[in-house]
Amino acid sequence: MSFSNQLRSWAFAGVVLCLAMPISLWAESYKTAGVAIYDIAEGRYLYRHGARTQRAPASTIKVLTALTAWRYAKDKMGHWVTISQHAAKAQPTKAGIKPGEKFKLKDLVAMTLVASCNDTARAVGEAVSGSEASFARDMQKVAEHLGMTRTHATNASGLPQPTGMVSTPEDSILLILALRAHPTLRKIIAQRSATLVSSAGREIVKSNHNRLMRERFKYPVLGKTGFTNLARHCFLSWCDVDGRQVAISMLGAPNSAQLWSDLRKAYAIHMKPRAAYLPSFMSKNGISVASLQGKLKAKGFSVSGESYYGAKTRQAVTAFQKLKRLAVDGVIGPQTWSHLK
Repeated sequence: MSFSNQLRSWAFAGVVLCLAMPISLWAESYKTAGVAIYDIAEGRYLYRHGARTQRAPASTIKVLTALTAWRYAKDKMGHWVTISQHAAKAQPTKAGIKPGEKFKLKDLVAMTLVASCNDTARAVGEAVSGSEASFARDMQKVAEHLGMTRTHATNASGLPQPTGMVSTPEDSILLILALRAHPTLRKIIAQRSATLVSSAGREIVKSNHNRLMRERFKYPVLGKTGFTNLARHCFLSWCDVDGRQVAISMLGAPNSAQLWSDLRKAYAIHMKPRAAYLPSFMSKNGISVASLQGKLKAKGFSVSGESYYGAKTRQAVTAFQKLKRLAVDGVIGPQTWSHLK
């Protein structure tokens, strides 16, 4: 898929997010200041708190750094990049690259995304756009394409200089969806470590900062960490398992222990299989989901790959109701069923 098509799909995801109804199925609360929990398969929020409040995103913005690098330099990922003084002196989290050394651009991107190194983030920005300031402007363009209306990017690393770097948990959900949809970057973020090898053969290995991955949490959570004194502790993540697809953005946890505690709690709640939903009319009249889906298919509305009354089935029902000029709610009732029969 071309990047322009990817942007269109990501932008569509943004429209879906804007239209999604806020739903909280459980009484829950978190100490993290900004939280957004999103059901990817169904296109709706499961929980939001402070989700539209702008906050410093810290290194979670490096997801946007990686997406921007791939947008503007996809064909240059195998090229050697010479490290500048500006990149090498970045603090505090760093790989330890030195001025004048050369590394492959794709490896610098991987080190930035996996190990959150600020020096490699700067090197990526300079290699892609000529300077970190120019790269920040390119980051902003990609953010706008994704529909991130409350995000402002000022550098490649997420460090609070220059000031003004902000995002929101809702905007960060769009970043998660874009990362998840990118085959190469998705593979990179799943690595337990990243390796840099200079043109002279010097090797640097750094571990993934995702604690849930390191501790073998019961759900396979992938994501990107972030921390500065201003932003506090942050994490953008998602999990796909057993038909459940959930994205969680947390910005501004007061401390590291609280962040990981909140995340474990959120995934424990929202990755549990939900009881199968069935409209009351179908339940009362003994109409199975398979029977409904068969009749929809006969009318030209296929729901392949879904064995329950989920998002695809509701969308097909909605489309059929529009065709027949019935009340549109995506739920089977007596009128819709009579037209299907």
